[in-house]
Amino acid sequence: MQEKLTINDKSWFETTNFKGIETISSTSDMSLKVVSFFYPLYMPTQLLLTLGLLLMGLLPFITPGAIALYPHFPTVPLALVIINVCLVPGHFIIRHYLIKRQYKLNGTQQIHINNDRISLPVNSLVNEPNGQLELAKTDISGIDIVYWVQTNKGVTTRTIYETHICLVSGKSLKLDVLHYPLKHMFYLTVYFDYPVKIIQRHCSAKYIFKIVLLAFPVVAHFALTILMVVLMTPLTI
Repeated sequence: MQEKLTINDKSWFETTNFKGIETISSTSDMSLKVVSFFYPLYMPTQLLLTLGLLLMGLLPFITPGAIALYPHFPTVPLALVIINVCLVPGHFIIRHYLIKRQYKLNGTQQIHINNDRISLPVNSLVNEPNGQLELAKTDISGIDIVYWVQTNKGVTTRTIYETHICLVSGKSLKLDVLHYPLKHMFYLTVYFDYPVKIIQRHCSAKYIFKIVLLAFPVVAHFALTILMVVLMTPLTI
């Protein structure tokens, strides 16, 4: 039988911190802000954004007109560098707009947890209407916290990437870390004594792919910009 978790378990909660954690009590109604920045877009839309950013990074290398400007360093290439750098926030602004449109987000998305109920924004949950989903504590039969373990140079880290809320009705709601602040939710469900169980699994390939798809175009774009500067900068001895 799994040992009962408490918020004093430092292996899970030593670094956990969020607004209101210092003054929390059994009568508190805690709110957690949901950040939509990592929300996954439809695959064709995300691929289009990724390819667009990569193409802009490659443009100076594949456009003869841009290559012909290289000897005029640093004037024209500096402008190209500034444009390339500004494309990254532009990429995120467009992505933010597409996320709000896809998920029909209006205003701030928040989770509310207290001793009696959990209230979730469910724009991203399958087969659920938009708005807030109210789950009474008595309606919840169990909450499975799914995590994976990484060990690097003797340091072990545990990352929660999914939470399954199992209802008395037999229905199960799967929440992923790209949509919800699962670590903070974990702390609060333990504090308010919800029926929590931790489950160790290998990290989902789908989750890793989504993270890579989000980070890769930005990293690659900056790498191409740095390469452009290196190639265009006159060597001095």
